[in-house]
Amino acid sequence: MNNAVKNIKNVSIIGANGTMGRLCAGIISSFGDAKVYLFARDMDKAEMAIEQAVMSVRSETIRKNLIPCTYDHDFGRTVSQSDWVLETLVENYNLKEKMTRNIAAAIKPGTFVSTISSGFSITKLSKIFTKDLRKYYFGTHFFNPPYKMTLCEIIYHPESNLQLVKNFGNYLEKSLLRQVVYIKDSPAFVANRIAFQLMNEAAQFAEKYQEKGGIALIDLVMGKFTGRSLALMETLDFVGLDIYKAIVDNIYSNTTDSAHKTFKLPPYMNSLIKNHSLGLKSGAGLYKTVKASDGSKSRFVYNIKTKKYEPQPVINLPFITKVQENIYYGRYQEAMDIIKNSREWGSQLTRYFIARYISYSLSLVGDIVDSSINIDKIMAYGFNWIPPTALVDLLGGKTEAIKFIKNAKLPVPSMLFNAEPNEVFYKLNETLNARSFLRN
Repeated sequence: MNNAVKNIKNVSIIGANGTMGRLCAGIISSFGDAKVYLFARDMDKAEMAIEQAVMSVRSETIRKNLIPCTYDHDFGRTVSQSDWVLETLVENYNLKEKMTRNIAAAIKPGTFVSTISSGFSITKLSKIFTKDLRKYYFGTHFFNPPYKMTLCEIIYHPESNLQLVKNFGNYLEKSLLRQVVYIKDSPAFVANRIAFQLMNEAAQFAEKYQEKGGIALIDLVMGKFTGRSLALMETLDFVGLDIYKAIVDNIYSNTTDSAHKTFKLPPYMNSLIKNHSLGLKSGAGLYKTVKASDGSKSRFVYNIKTKKYEPQPVINLPFITKVQENIYYGRYQEAMDIIKNSREWGSQLTRYFIARYISYSLSLVGDIVDSSINIDKIMAYGFNWIPPTALVDLLGGKTEAIKFIKNAKLPVPSMLFNAEPNEVFYKLNETLNARSFLRN
């Protein structure tokens, strides 16, 4: 590792009062033991970001490393003395472009600069810098909350110095304890491209099946038992519907792959966003929790057709109960066999989305990311989703997985066709037990 990376002792975080800004400040100041300068529009916001950074890692010892700053008084001097400038502004290209120009005018040669964009072109943003400085610019896509979700996608562009990128990746791995994956610049990179494909298509299906339960139905058939910490529509509320829209609109506008139509945002999402129903951060989104005068809470779900919040419907799908029971007793293969073979209504939706997840994830191997191991790493450490190759093994291997995907009328990834007949696909099992993702 070269000295420039070893000596990252001063870090400026731009937009530090935002969620990712303040959470990354906690990680960098604690794990990296660096001085972190938190930039916000005014000092009150910057000081509040410090309090939230301290709370995020539950350690008062980092307070000495956190310095509040404002753009008006401290920007040029502080940024010019930084070893790393981390831009964490909201997902608005014009805003990011303007701030990146300010950063480019202030930094000294050899300063690392990165953005936490969820999918904007790193190549396009890099052009703001002079040719010599471009090699120090890249994307660092951290995941929320970074204290628990340890993935960091490092996104490089055609003028990146790959040795510098790898050196910086070593710093993230060894000092900040990140799980690093190197990604070619592409719309939404890898983690978001896979996850938001599945979630947006699920949102489309929620509209199609509104009479059967809509949003609640989709979260039932793709609940925790399918290998994720949150159901799909619940995840969108956690992310924020405005951020979700920015990501899928970007992918839809800039890709033409076989899943292109599944990235078209359903109209009802635009209606919710227009009404500022953005999810957890606004108090209502796809779901809304209402507190009664006696302190009790009731959960309501958005009805796409009536455009009103209604009590959570009771949906009876016995096959899910059987699957959950087998998982509870550790009978994972039996649980998967029920999913594969059930003829009950609703099971076809579970099969379809599991097949879609495997199909689309593994189709990106070789084009954007170099191996299925890194796809697994991305989805496990970035979204806490079961790795797609673990599902291939649970389905019974290559032949069964190909049959499963074909039955869903989805494209079979070439890596499955090219695999050895008895190949074991899941390779992270020494450090991450695939079965731990299957939950009741």
